[in-house]
Amino acid sequence: MFYQIFTFYLDGSSSTSIDKSQILALVIERTTYGKRISTNDMNATILTHIFTALPNLQYLTFCPSSTWNNRLSFVNPSPGINSSTLLELDVRLVRFSDCLYILDGRFSKLHTLHVDIKSIKSSDLTNHNQETLSIPNIKCFSVYCEQMTTAYHEIIVPFLRRMSNLEKLSLNLDISVRDTFIDGNDLKQNIINHLSLLKRFEFHICSNIYRSNQIHLQSKEDIQHTFRDFKDDQVISYIDHFEEREWRQCHIYLYPEKLRYYYIVTNHCPGGLFACVREITLKEEHPFEHEFFLRIAQSFPFITFLIIENSKSQNNKLSKESENNNQACSIIKYPYLTALTLYFAHDDYIEEFLIHTKICLPDNTVHINIYLEQLERVTYNFTRDATRINCAKLRSLCLNGYRLPEYAKNYFPNV
Repeated sequence: MFYQIFTFYLDGSSSTSIDKSQILALVIERTTYGKRISTNDMNATILTHIFTALPNLQYLTFCPSSTWNNRLSFVNPSPGINSSTLLELDVRLVRFSDCLYILDGRFSKLHTLHVDIKSIKSSDLTNHNQETLSIPNIKCFSVYCEQMTTAYHEIIVPFLRRMSNLEKLSLNLDISVRDTFIDGNDLKQNIINHLSLLKRFEFHICSNIYRSNQIHLQSKEDIQHTFRDFKDDQVISYIDHFEEREWRQCHIYLYPEKLRYYYIVTNHCPGGLFACVREITLKEEHPFEHEFFLRIAQSFPFITFLIIENSKSQNNKLSKESENNNQACSIIKYPYLTALTLYFAHDDYIEEFLIHTKICLPDNTVHINIYLEQLERVTYNFTRDATRINCAKLRSLCLNGYRLPEYAKNYFPNV
């Protein structure tokens, strides 16, 4: 349906008169709820149609549904995806090789590229000749990778060095490393010193070490000291320890942060205001208390996508008698929330978001990913009054393959 409506206007079938040659900028933002209607092939078809119908297009933002994680993929490349006028592109991709596809010369005037990539893997390297060619046209490049990557030194660093005329760089990466966290010295030696025209470098990098044999790992103070030459910016660093998993994670980022993604947030997050961040994961081996969710709402006021992964129950729970007492706790608001994933959340955190005297959800905008049995437990098999108001506000549910029982549909009138 979306493709039919889209082509209806671009092909001139609409009674609305559009001079397509005058369209210089186009933004396509879609959020699909319910049935998954978009595919990689359809997205590529739409993109081909855009470049065919809009011959003078200079600026394109093409972001398929984030809810269903639909992204562009060029496994079967289309010859119609090219433009001699496009200057700036913002797009969501499946893999790193799709980024190489965009930069193979088919967009000859492209100087600004923003990519949101699902994964960056060594197996993405297929064309070894292309991987060594210079990328002289790109002056502004930003990359976010959803999944943790082990290919930082193998793929990302050599790729960035090919951008010989790069002036602005933004890195939003979650990296698995062997023995040493990514710090200021690493960024200078591997990236900054190789980009002589670089004027602005923004970053939020999480580096992760698992089961290291190193006795003396870098401390927060060690990490912070490596940024002593970054005099024009405030750099924040901190280290989280996940003892049960023998995992350590180091965050380094500029503050105030201008990037969209924060990755993992724990109880040790130093706080601050992150007005540009839209997606975060709350992950811990220790409980999240109600006050923690208040801090999250204050630090990330425009959050839209939220994932909670914590199996530990809360220490300070409201009694059943206080569920309907607004004075028992501060009611928290997430006014821009559109997607919430609770598959790996303890029931206490599901209650945080479904009991209306704890968190007030926006009306008819929120999609929740949750197991059916979780939902049945927390709502007392869809009879609990304390969760009824927020459940009535939900727009859609993904129950991991199960359907909502017929008798429960009145509990979710907008789903």
